[in-house]
Amino acid sequence: MKKLLVVDDNEAAADGLVRLLNALGWETSALYAGKDVLEHVRADEPDLIFIDIGMPDMSGHDVIVGLRAHGFTFPAVALTGYGQVEDKEKALAAGFNAHLTKPAGMDEFKAVLAELL
Repeated sequence: MKKLLVVDDNEAAADGLVRLLNALGWETSALYAGKDVLEHVRADEPDLIFIDIGMPDMSGHDVIVGLRAHGFTFPAVALTGYGQVEDKEKALAAGFNAHLTKPAGMDEFKAVLAELL
């Protein structure tokens, strides 16, 4: 079974997404701070990661830049309330493979998972 990781400082949002993805048949866990991601993926590398952009301790852009700098190549999806064209371009330039604007629906999650896994 493929492993997914959700990173979002909003615990309710992260836990809700974990429940949705688990219901779709994915083994999913959550972290609530960007600073915890590198240590976690070194111990338990996911097959795909969803990262919120607007976290207070470390932006999602900083998280993905750090992961890519450490050689991690698993697919990453920016999950954010920022949905302008320039926001998507910035996410892709930082190292994300896809960008979903909150609130994303089940069909959007299914499509991005089918595309990237």
